[in-house]
Amino acid sequence: MTDLNQLLGEIQRPDTSHVDLIKRRCKGTLQWFLEKDCRTHRIHDNNALQFLMCGEEGFGAIEKDIRAATSSIDLVLWGFDPGMALVRSATTWPHGTTYGELLVDKARQGVKVRLLLWWDSAAINKAAGNVPDFPLFWMPTSWSRKQQVQWPDDPIRNDERTNPAWVLQERHNFCRKWWEDALAGRFQNLEVRLRRGHPLAIGASLAKYLPDSGHDLSEKAAMALVGTHHQKPILIDYMTAAGKTPNTCGYVMGLNSVTDYWDAIHHGFNDPRRELSLNAYPIGEQKRWHRRPYRDYAIRVEGEALHSLNENFVEGWDSADGVALQLPSGATLARINGAGRSGKKLKDERAGVRTADLIAPDGVGRCRVQILRTQPERQDATILKGYTLASANAINYIYVENQYFQLAEWPRLLRDMRSRYRQAMKQAGAAPSDMAPLHLFVVIPQPERAQMVPRTYDTVGGLGAGAQMDGYDQAVQGERKRREEPLRPPPAHGPTARDVADYEKQLRARQMRERSRGDDSTMESVSADAVPADIRAQLQTLGIKPLVAMLMTYDHANEARDIRLKARDSDAQEAQARQQARTGGKNATAWDVEQGNLSEHNIIPARYREIYIHSKLMFVDDVYTMLGSANLNARSMAGDSELNLCTEEWAFTREARRRVWGNLAGADLDGKGCSREETGQTHEDWLERMKRNTAARVLGQPPENRSFIHLFEDPRGVPWIRLA
Repeated sequence: MTDLNQLLGEIQRPDTSHVDLIKRRCKGTLQWFLEKDCRTHRIHDNNALQFLMCGEEGFGAIEKDIRAATSSIDLVLWGFDPGMALVRSATTWPHGTTYGELLVDKARQGVKVRLLLWWDSAAINKAAGNVPDFPLFWMPTSWSRKQQVQWPDDPIRNDERTNPAWVLQERHNFCRKWWEDALAGRFQNLEVRLRRGHPLAIGASLAKYLPDSGHDLSEKAAMALVGTHHQKPILIDYMTAAGKTPNTCGYVMGLNSVTDYWDAIHHGFNDPRRELSLNAYPIGEQKRWHRRPYRDYAIRVEGEALHSLNENFVEGWDSADGVALQLPSGATLARINGAGRSGKKLKDERAGVRTADLIAPDGVGRCRVQILRTQPERQDATILKGYTLASANAINYIYVENQYFQLAEWPRLLRDMRSRYRQAMKQAGAAPSDMAPLHLFVVIPQPERAQMVPRTYDTVGGLGAGAQMDGYDQAVQGERKRREEPLRPPPAHGPTARDVADYEKQLRARQMRERSRGDDSTMESVSADAVPADIRAQLQTLGIKPLVAMLMTYDHANEARDIRLKARDSDAQEAQARQQARTGGKNATAWDVEQGNLSEHNIIPARYREIYIHSKLMFVDDVYTMLGSANLNARSMAGDSELNLCTEEWAFTREARRRVWGNLAGADLDGKGCSREETGQTHEDWLERMKRNTAARVLGQPPENRSFIHLFEDPRGVPWIRLA
């Protein structure tokens, strides 16, 4: 397994602190920024930051800033949905002004709109779901400037339609026509450029920074051959238009510009402002079923850090691959919707803007900011470095809220750092009781695919929570038991040929298992090696106190009684239902299947619904915040292009942490000032509330204080293949 301690040694800059021999004390400072990378990743002092929770706040602020733009709107996109509304008041599509209509309207006002979008192929992007209703074929240019798209009907009309399929079909038609117009250049001042990942660069980056990140060919192939551009920053009015007042600002976020990622901070069970789902039909009174809740964040930026956001954008814009236009013979005729080889580079157009020109507004707190990236083409893995450095600095708590918690090297780094801390304290004559504990708050979703269970287990297991993934954990424990089983030798006197054959069979099986350890053959064998058998005892000795939570929202209005589903929200829930049916005996069904209902819509929704966590957020010791597009897995740390913001600012981090914890765990468990005592008590209170909420969920009863935190769990076992 990759050793992040070696990377940490390359990041840190040694410093000398002098000891006052009379007071027996010394003062020093922690290094929070990547100072050795500051030439390519500047540390910006003069910035104003605004922390935004969920799509309702994040997208709402983005629409306001886009409407105020006077010069340019630059969007770096993993995905884009022209039919989504950023601000939603209506309960049916289009909910409000669609994103596509908003951008076209600004382009007509003379504002230059640029969309830099990840596009690989129709098959891959269809599976990813990042560009809903994107056409399979389109014209790269058009002699006619007349747009084909028709702006959508008023939401009130759609509210009167009894069949959600009619509404979604109208939405599909709108999005498809918008894309055809945008890709053909029919919208004046609006341009779309496409770019894809580069397998050779991705492979080199993974080999350099996380050489042990892929245990089998399926993982390696998925990361290298299907590399994505996963960044999501927005930059507005970087240059000032003549005679106009600029609205210069930017955003760094995990939010994707796709409708599924819009949700409110209260995470309603069936919020009608979320998109319609065709997965259900109503009974009794008219009641529509909407897509599941989503969790994510954004940070609005004003000030010097916009310089780094611009550098990232122009690099991608000026080098966008586009799509190959091929002849029937397979020869490439041209590349369309790319940067091209001629024409002035955007980088050159903006070269005159200085960092000093990007001034944060008066009257707000100043934050130091560094923009970090994963960019395989540049062998840039500063996000991995940032996580490593910040985690090594932690002395009180680390809060991680992340979609893909699949980097087993991270908990190993924490154990190594605590071991060094414990040894240093021991050498200084400290007693074990003098060693302050490190509290870990980890909030993650159930893995969206079964193939992600092994990697998640290796990471969660490194925090002593492997048993919370009981199906896979049973397989790992079974592997450990097989390893410990003694060989049964044949009788010493008079062994038969069968006795000898049985013994040789045992021996061959033992040798095969030994050879397969760490190899591709068995996932549970790899996990048994990755997670120490005595992990709980190790964590206790090191003073590491972890909790691993998932988020659930409750059906306070009992809307579930009027809905029947044909499928559950996630693969994990489907697996749990199959498990319940198997334990019920022959011809048994899961508890949520309506007896006597022979239609395909025969599932009664549970009173609790998982809030899918798409977040990529980290707080450390009320000092450090990191947020952006990067997940805590090998793909985001060294494979896909990503962009994060980090800041070392106590006031900003403390306020953001209190908002997040109070929203998730209840206002009474927001951590208060997060002193050592308050952090310890909050950690205990979170664990107790998670347990009580989990028990209430089984009984269909409401959670404590309208909180969302529950014990993380996953029932799935060993999948056929492993994916990252």
